[in-house]
Amino acid sequence: LDLACGTGGVALRAARAGADVVGIDISADQLAKARLAAEAEGLAIRFDEGDCQELPYSDAEFDAVASGFGVIFAADHARAAAELSRVCRPGGRLALTAWGTDAWSEAHAKAGRTFPAGDDARRWAEEDHTRKLLGDAFDLELQTGTWRIEADSGAALWELVSSSMPPLRAWLADQDDPARAQAERVYREFLASGVLEREYVLVSGTRC
Repeated sequence: LDLACGTGGVALRAARAGADVVGIDISADQLAKARLAAEAEGLAIRFDEGDCQELPYSDAEFDAVASGFGVIFAADHARAAAELSRVCRPGGRLALTAWGTDAWSEAHAKAGRTFPAGDDARRWAEEDHTRKLLGDAFDLELQTGTWRIEADSGAALWELVSSSMPPLRAWLADQDDPARAQAERVYREFLASGVLEREYVLVSGTRC
């Protein structure tokens, strides 16, 4: 199961490796892109529209549950953690990635960005928080890594970021012209080098 799959990045890789894969996401727009990508490669992946806090699957239905920067954005961390634990079979595997607090996340505050009500996604990168959510269900291991994207210029990187990060794109679309212009100035200044590098946390584990 690729949980909060977005455009299907994890699902596509798993299917290429020979797994039977299901992806689920709350965004119909993202799912449409995921289906097109799977069809283009001839991969038989089922993509379902649904909420990761209330999964439409049976207990212990999946051998593995993964989420690439997806489930962390659920409004209720405890509900999402309980659901992903429920659908993973005993002995099954878990892998999810999370962003912590860093310069990029702080740039959002400078840009005036607001977020939906609910738990802070960055808390999934805190070991104590994640072990409280998942430690009773999984034998967990947390590791850090570096994520990096690079473009020919700061302007090109801003175009990539603003068009390919759905939450940011949606927030920008909701702003009036002055607010959008102010936010864009902040983000362009931050991305002027043409490089965005962030540290992430990989949470992996085996279902107890």
